[in-house]
Amino acid sequence: MLIGRHDERAAMTAALSPEAETASLVLLGDPGVGKTALLDTAVTEALSAGTKVLRVRGNAAETELAFAGLHQLLLPVLDRVDGLPARQGAALLGAFGLGDDPTPPDHMMMSLAVLTLTSQVASTQRLLLAVDDAQWVDPGSCQVLGFLARRLAGEPIGLLVAARGTHRPDWLDRSVPELVVPALSSAEAEELLSTQPDPPTGSARRRVLATAAGNPLALVELSRSAARDGALPTGRQVPVTDLLERTFAAQVDALPEATREALLVAAAAEGAGLAAVSGALPPGTDMDVWLPAEEAGLIRLHADRLDFRHPLVRSAIYSAAPFTVRRRAHLALAAALEGDPDRRAWQLSAATVTPDASVSGALEATAMRAFARGAMSEAVAGLERAVQLNPSPGEQTRLLATAAYGAILVGDITQAQALGARATELNTDPAAAPYINALTGLIAMLMMRMDCAFALVVPETVRDAAQIDASTSTIATGIVYHSGNPAQRARIRAVLATRRPETEPAHAFHLWDIGVTDPFGGGSAVRGHLSAAASAPGRAPTETHTLGVLSMVLDETETAVTLLREVANPQWEDADAFHAGMTAADLAWANLESGRWADARLGVERLAGRFLAGERSHGAARALAVLATLCALTGEPETALRHATAVLAATEPAGVLGTVVRARRAAALAAMALGDPTSAFHHLRSLFDRSGAPVHYHLSCYAVADYAAAAVLTGRAEDAATALEYVSAEVADGASVRLRQILDRAGALLTEPNEAGPRFEAALADPAGRRWPFERAQVWLEYGEWLRRRRRIAEARDALSKARDLFEGLGAVHWNQRAQAELRAAGVDVESAPRDGLNTLTPQRRRIVRLAAQGLTNREIGERLFLSPRTVGTHLYQAFPVLGVTSRSQLRDVVDQDATD
Repeated sequence: MLIGRHDERAAMTAALSPEAETASLVLLGDPGVGKTALLDTAVTEALSAGTKVLRVRGNAAETELAFAGLHQLLLPVLDRVDGLPARQGAALLGAFGLGDDPTPPDHMMMSLAVLTLTSQVASTQRLLLAVDDAQWVDPGSCQVLGFLARRLAGEPIGLLVAARGTHRPDWLDRSVPELVVPALSSAEAEELLSTQPDPPTGSARRRVLATAAGNPLALVELSRSAARDGALPTGRQVPVTDLLERTFAAQVDALPEATREALLVAAAAEGAGLAAVSGALPPGTDMDVWLPAEEAGLIRLHADRLDFRHPLVRSAIYSAAPFTVRRRAHLALAAALEGDPDRRAWQLSAATVTPDASVSGALEATAMRAFARGAMSEAVAGLERAVQLNPSPGEQTRLLATAAYGAILVGDITQAQALGARATELNTDPAAAPYINALTGLIAMLMMRMDCAFALVVPETVRDAAQIDASTSTIATGIVYHSGNPAQRARIRAVLATRRPETEPAHAFHLWDIGVTDPFGGGSAVRGHLSAAASAPGRAPTETHTLGVLSMVLDETETAVTLLREVANPQWEDADAFHAGMTAADLAWANLESGRWADARLGVERLAGRFLAGERSHGAARALAVLATLCALTGEPETALRHATAVLAATEPAGVLGTVVRARRAAALAAMALGDPTSAFHHLRSLFDRSGAPVHYHLSCYAVADYAAAAVLTGRAEDAATALEYVSAEVADGASVRLRQILDRAGALLTEPNEAGPRFEAALADPAGRRWPFERAQVWLEYGEWLRRRRRIAEARDALSKARDLFEGLGAVHWNQRAQAELRAAGVDVESAPRDGLNTLTPQRRRIVRLAAQGLTNREIGERLFLSPRTVGTHLYQAFPVLGVTSRSQLRDVVDQDATD
């Protein structure tokens, strides 16, 4: 019977109601306060209402086991995996180590498989996912649960999470409501105490109430202790958690020795099946050994597992045993777990105190399996422990370097830095030094120490390409691109010039080296190989990232978005962690440039927030530069200036020119939106040196048209003309369609007014320029302004209308207002222009409508956007009235897929 908790139960009922926008809730609170009791009540009520329940309880023993929590949650419905789409089913089974495909599972596809599976289960009856002790659920499972939590809208699925403490788990979306479970009131505590079999009275009762302070578990256990021993454990100032552990330990001490030994084995093995625990007990031990513990209420036995009544029971048993006794238990469990190499490795680890190469090797193998299944955090933890147990300095160095790279991939730069430093300190092998230096150089670049990074990766002794392998040269050229340092660029290009011509198809890393160090001279040749490299099977995530960024550099923007979404899709909970946030920032820039501004913002908001909170990493700085640009474009220019100023304060002293250029452009856009072309001019002028040469050999070139626009408004056209001349000569015939559009726009703005028309027309001549809608709209706007001033009113109206439509669709506030003002001056009644219903939809719903208009099914759309088919259907159902349609076939008439020019 649950005493009190009326408000808490009402809050749970409301939060998990089918009418709730997203039926979810997280319960927080101290150990023993009653979170599990509330969760049990919700489960019981759900079952009685005909709801199916899938449940998982985290435990400390399985925190390092990849996807252990997810496997426990889905075990009752794994027989339905055959009903999933083939790719999803293979990814899910691969995550559990059950598939036949040796390639690493696609983490996003695996998450989508869980969403699809739970959605299918919920199609016949409402489903509740109950997660207890979430603080001990393994990181990989937490990522998937976080993915689910953001996609419950429209699904007959509830999510109830219970976690220790008062801070919600980091992986849980802020939209999930939280309930901090309070202690019982004085009256409720009195009532609970009175229900105990032998409740204390008098002074003992008062002491129990005062010591427990409303904690239900403490009230129950201290009451039992007082009844059994006639007194409470000593130490009134001891925290309730410690006091409870002492109480549980006293109960265990009263049990038979065989039962105590069995409980220790179970405590050491929590998470393993009952068969494994039984196999680790002394020969001849039967199931009766558990009876005294069951009768004491310490455990609950099931056909396949053993549950401790509370996690504090387990910790009390385990911590009370001497190490030598615990070690025997771990060794016995390791022997019983021969068929489960991952659990066996961690049992051996817990029993090992001196270096042991075999145990280290077992842990490394476990870590590599975790890597292959996409569980990076668990893999890094396994490698760190493998380092501790390996007797060989050389092997320790190798393991540390591997762990450091894994830490980079999961976005923990601090940990990567510490591991890399230890690898450097331990290393005595000259042959291993280049790789370790490259790794520490990469870490330095991620911390914006650009000169140090380049010196580590390309020391003065490196003169020939034979001295630097492909992975190392890729790090070096990446540093050069982000720093924009002319001396570093010249140095690495000289080294790469000695590279032998390839007879095999061009390697992705070699294409990168050419494309990012010489994007205009070598870009055309690289583009010729890019499609084949991007479609090659079996790419590692780092290769996919490399090719995605290379595609963005070469203005193959759609390819960039496709590739980068494979490793940092903004719909994924920890997308901004991969490669320390660099990939998320790259994808956001590609989304911004291609007009997917909502996706760009979604991809960087959290990462940019970390920069504003004090994190000074390269990825976070780049994310804030993206956000500054978006704010400037979408009507928040003051915020944009604050963000850009913060980025510049960190990146200019560090010599991170790539991000400096981006931040200066963001500040210039904000200044233009505020009607301050003089400030805009000064920001853009700083992107070119006194001779007009671009300060960043690539990125500065893309600012030349905005520079020209600000220069004309401030009477400094000659300065911009000098820069345009320099950039045009530098680019020569190597301009992409996008850059040619920018250069022609700049030329039109800077030429004599009577001669500007052909340059505007040249900028608009190639229809491929529509792939960069904001830049295309800028051309239409300025062309329309020019036409109106030449009194070619009909043509001006057409051009300005196209600009207005593009700006309105993007949400470019200042530029839309400017286009509207020009249209009014051209005699157009702007207010009477019909509003496009499609643009009133949310970005996600708009994407769904566009895909449905292309003929994709709900399942196909769901795979694209990582939603369940039912959620897709709900979005379409709600979009139809807004669009004035009644069937999917009518969507083609509503959606203008080619964005008329």
